[in-house]
Amino acid sequence: MRRIEIVDGVVRRPVKEWTPTVQALLAHLYGRGLPVPEPLGYDDRQEFVRLLEGDAGQDAWPHQVDLGGVRSAGELLRAVHDATRDWQPPADAVWSVPHQGGPVICHGDPQPANLVWRDGRAIGLFDWDAARPGEPLDDIAYGLIWLTPFTGDPAELNRRGFTDPPDRRARAETFLDGYGWTEPFDIADAAVRRHELAIDEVVWLGERGHQPHAGWIADGWPARWREGLAAMRALGDEL
Repeated sequence: MRRIEIVDGVVRRPVKEWTPTVQALLAHLYGRGLPVPEPLGYDDRQEFVRLLEGDAGQDAWPHQVDLGGVRSAGELLRAVHDATRDWQPPADAVWSVPHQGGPVICHGDPQPANLVWRDGRAIGLFDWDAARPGEPLDDIAYGLIWLTPFTGDPAELNRRGFTDPPDRRARAETFLDGYGWTEPFDIADAAVRRHELAIDEVVWLGERGHQPHAGWIADGWPARWREGLAAMRALGDEL
């Protein structure tokens, strides 16, 4: 598995083929005042970024239960997308996964655990390994998977801090309103398609030996995730 360390406020992560591209992207965003990790360079083994202070990972979930947190995630994603529109990637840019291109640089994994939270608001976005050029809806659909959320498993909902069934329609509308998205689209279809793509990307990276993706394949997670696609689509009835 990947070894990630935090030493004196600096995150040390294994260097990848796409690290130089991501560091260049972070330099652009950080220079624009966006709340992303400050890039501090890399060597032949590790890359270095400044730690964003706040709650993240498992500590993120309580912050996204209320609609205010959902809205703030949409607002943050929009600000990040807008700041990438005029960025020119390096001529030799390398991205972690195949992509179709698009007008923005997508984060690729904007779920609550990759957001930094304070007082019920999303105030930062980290873990940019999955970044790639794409359409804004690519990231929006991924965010909707997690923030709507597209799971009906009681244990998982409880883990995420829900003591009552979530109002999925209200949560989806709030996220889209925070982002400022006004074009109509089938939310359930977009979420399922984006989840299918995410599974395909895990397999693509895992087959090339990247971690933690190779470990997920060994543990059989892609097959289990695919089995859950029908249940995700069924939740669309609430929307």
